[in-house]
Amino acid sequence: MATKQKLPERPPPKSVASMIREAIERNGYKDVKECARGIRVPYDLFNKVVGGHIPKDAQLLDYARKLNIDPRELILAAYREKAPEEMKKYFNSISLLENHNGTVEEITELVDACNADQLEQLLNVARFIRSSPRDACRKATALLKVYQSLAADLAEHMDSLILLAMRGEDSAGLKEFREAVEVQKSARTTRRGRLHV
Repeated sequence: MATKQKLPERPPPKSVASMIREAIERNGYKDVKECARGIRVPYDLFNKVVGGHIPKDAQLLDYARKLNIDPRELILAAYREKAPEEMKKYFNSISLLENHNGTVEEITELVDACNADQLEQLLNVARFIRSSPRDACRKATALLKVYQSLAADLAEHMDSLILLAMRGEDSAGLKEFREAVEVQKSARTTRRGRLHV
């Protein structure tokens, strides 16, 4: 019987200040003063917000628009910070997600349709998503889509390239990847043999 793995710690939610600091850097400003000038907001107030002050919603929405931050995430972060400690956990609740009912229903249907091996893989994907930054998840999803659209011989070539690039590495998941490649190769060989018979 498989032992239940402990889920990775949920990364702490981002504060308004950290989201704005990240946006300043992402937008190429060298410091808070240059950013305030660039987006035409009063430096004194903007500097306070970067230091942890929570401004009014209208000001947050203005910052979100000018710094290309998702306004819903910025407002949610502000309300989470202002909420009493015992209420903060609810801000990560699925009930706060837009259109959550359809999403939860689809996830439930997918889980119901999975066999044991697929469920294990689904759990691994969920752990990866929970423990990884959003950008890493987007890249991984994009790569998976590319991989799934490849013809069988190209996919096999890609497998070989990955294994070649990682030769000598002891990265997490590499052993499983090697085993999966071997299983795929034997399945492809079997299918080809049937076609020639």
